[in-house]
Amino acid sequence: MINLLAIVVAAEEEAGDPPNPVIPVENEIVWAAIFFFALWAMMKFVLLPPILRAMEERSSTIQSGKDAADAATSALGSARRDHEATLAEARAEANVILAGARAAADERRAALQAEADTEIAEMRRSAQAEIDQARAEALSGMRGDVSSLAVGAAQIVLGRDLDAGNQQSVIDQALSAD
Repeated sequence: MINLLAIVVAAEEEAGDPPNPVIPVENEIVWAAIFFFALWAMMKFVLLPPILRAMEERSSTIQSGKDAADAATSALGSARRDHEATLAEARAEANVILAGARAAADERRAALQAEADTEIAEMRRSAQAEIDQARAEALSGMRGDVSSLAVGAAQIVLGRDLDAGNQQSVIDQALSAD
């Protein structure tokens, strides 16, 4: 086995240094440079311009969308302010109408109350007149009965006959005294 190792060492010494796989040779460097610059030129002049145009178009589309959104937002704000102003005017008008309706209702209620008070006062006067008339009729109807009863009772108490015509003035005074 030692012989085998000696043969391998001797073969290596005769072969020299092996080539380094990391460091390229001169012709590979030239071809790599040619292909690098060809790829760079193709990217710069053929492939990259459409990509840059698409990016610019996308950027302008996004910016126009933002501008449209800003315009819509400002239009919305303006419309909202207009709507709120219109709503405030409508509320103010509704309050004026409501105040007018309340005033008219209060006037109507006061008029109806005054009319009702007048009717009630008239009914009271009418009822009082009816009461006074009924009382007068009752008293005049009772005068004859009361005078005959009073004369009869006085005759029984006094034990003598009394003339109802002579006693009528005393009975009238007694009935009128209430």
